[in-house]
Amino acid sequence: MHSFTAIAIILAGFAGLAAPQAIDPNSVPLATRQKWCKDQQSACPLLCLQQPNTTSTPSSNKCEAETLIYSCICSNGQQPNASEYSLTIPYYTCTESNTQCVNNCAGNSACQSDCRTKNPCGAQEPTRVNTSTSSPTMSATATGDSTAGSGDTVTTGFGGAAATQTAGSGGGTSGASGLAINVGHAYGLGVVAAGFFAGFAFLL
Repeated sequence: MHSFTAIAIILAGFAGLAAPQAIDPNSVPLATRQKWCKDQQSACPLLCLQQPNTTSTPSSNKCEAETLIYSCICSNGQQPNASEYSLTIPYYTCTESNTQCVNNCAGNSACQSDCRTKNPCGAQEPTRVNTSTSSPTMSATATGDSTAGSGDTVTTGFGGAAATQTAGSGGGTSGASGLAINVGHAYGLGVVAAGFFAGFAFLL
């Protein structure tokens, strides 16, 4: 069986298929390998979308659960580096190799640590293809006593068009109206309570 696996890996190299990391596929249950292949084939179209001038329909998207040999070739003829992503065959074989390494350490914590730190899985410095930007910090919000001129934009939340409101459009507060709202918030409860007691006293 080992000779069949070796021959399959050699043939995969000639056919443009990718062979797994140095683990014996038979050391992993077939049901697990089938799940890995399903995940790999689901990930391939998404990986291709990260490539320039491609569609979500790869020209080749194959995976053999018996040997863990897979193929992911995008519509532009390029093969994405699947080792930079999770839920791919390179990721699964890497983590399995680390798990087997840890199991072979016989409880030696230094050995177990080396298994994972010296063989990290997934992207260490992933290539950023998407050019959109995001702001992880919240923008400053306007206070009630601040003034906003015509056309000024007050941004709340994480920013973006949905979270902004233009003062000139009637959505913002400015000047005395902002002060009145603050006074109403501060003294509103007292006024309501006094009115309630005055009404109760009037009925007696």
